[in-house]
Amino acid sequence: MKEFDYSQVKHYKLYNFIKKVFGPLFKIMYKIEFKGLENLPASGTRYIVAINHTCAFDPVFVACPKQVPLLHFMAKAELFKNPVVGWFITHMYGFPVKRGKGDTSAIDYGIKILEEGHVMAICPEGKRIKDKDGVPQKAKAGVAVIAKATGADVLPVAICCDGKIKAGKKVVVSYGKLIRNSDMGLDGEDVGPHAIKDAANMVMDKITELWEAERQ
Repeated sequence: MKEFDYSQVKHYKLYNFIKKVFGPLFKIMYKIEFKGLENLPASGTRYIVAINHTCAFDPVFVACPKQVPLLHFMAKAELFKNPVVGWFITHMYGFPVKRGKGDTSAIDYGIKILEEGHVMAICPEGKRIKDKDGVPQKAKAGVAVIAKATGADVLPVAICCDGKIKAGKKVVVSYGKLIRNSDMGLDGEDVGPHAIKDAANMVMDKITELWEAERQ
């Protein structure tokens, strides 16, 4: 596959075209209901969107409302091996992460995205949920590592569906209240691995609370 260029954050026109043209279609196909849009931060806020990983369309579901800004999102590196798929994901502002290989390129690129004033989306679990009921799983440290490095806040978002997500079924996208960097304990100078893990767990707990509220 063509190596992804992590050296700079590029800009593409495809994202807005897809969002405007196919966004309404997605809303109909998946009967999407959006809740908590009033919790979206004001323009200029440095924040990360954290989503439970239900399916390949998670970033698309979350980005559908016109109020949601352009989202740069992590995607597993394997998807970029196909040149056509890789081109499409790249032009939709996706960037590859090599899971479990200690590669910091994606983390560094995520930091660059936020420092340049863009919004990044990440699935803290690091991989798609295999639980058939879609129960959110434990978080990896990545979301907290990037939040610590950039001082960014985190917007928890839960995607909920009764069973496996597929066309014709109702999908609820619930946007929670912004978690401040200081509330995660990431604004101090001496923030160790345990604090990073606690912060990541806090984010995942908030996502789970949103998810559970829709399952009651």
